[in-house]
Amino acid sequence: MDDICRRKGTTLLIHLPQELDHPVSEQIRLQSDEILEEHNIRQIDFDFRKTTFMDSSGIGLIMGRFRRMAPIGGKVRIIHASDRMQKILAMSGITRVIEVEPERGWA
Repeated sequence: MDDICRRKGTTLLIHLPQELDHPVSEQIRLQSDEILEEHNIRQIDFDFRKTTFMDSSGIGLIMGRFRRMAPIGGKVRIIHASDRMQKILAMSGITRVIEVEPERGWA
């Protein structure tokens, strides 16, 4: 779990696990909050490369990070989202406020 959040300059990359449920979302929230408070983060990238399941707590995690970045003019992106994850994100309304880039992002 320690290698989920990685900082590169002013960008925080969050490698989401296969299942993004409530306990995992809470751990990621705590870890990312700590990094956001300690560093000048201007962008958060959620990497969905491995994710096959996400419940409402995952939606809350993403929107919570979006709400933290908005006041400072920061950006949140979703990268490497499968078709299934893109559908879930679209149904939740996230795609109206957060950029989804299925093929671009960090390697």
